Amino acid sequence: MGSILRIMTIPLVVVHLSILYLWIFDWEKLVTEVGLISWIGSIIIGIVVFILNRKLMTSDQKLSKKIVATTTFMTILLGVFALMIEFITSSMP
Repeated sequence: MGSILRIMTIPLVVVHLSILYLWIFDWEKLVTEVGLISWIGSIIIGIVVFILNRKLMTSDQKLSKKIVATTTFMTILLGVFALMIEFITSSMP
């Protein structure tokens, strides 16, 4: 199980960093149906991988747990910021 989590960690971090890149430089791609599904799906998968990493903690998985936790938190934070920006701009006259 530990090797499966390690294999899932690298693509998940790449997806999270891609979401960060798109959020900064091309946010219109993130508000499409595929973009939102990818965004929400990567958050859910990140949380699941983090929880499984916590249950199966070995000494070599501490770094991957921290990386998954950090990138998942960053992706959630980007979602919160996006919702705040949307709320603020939609309330303007």
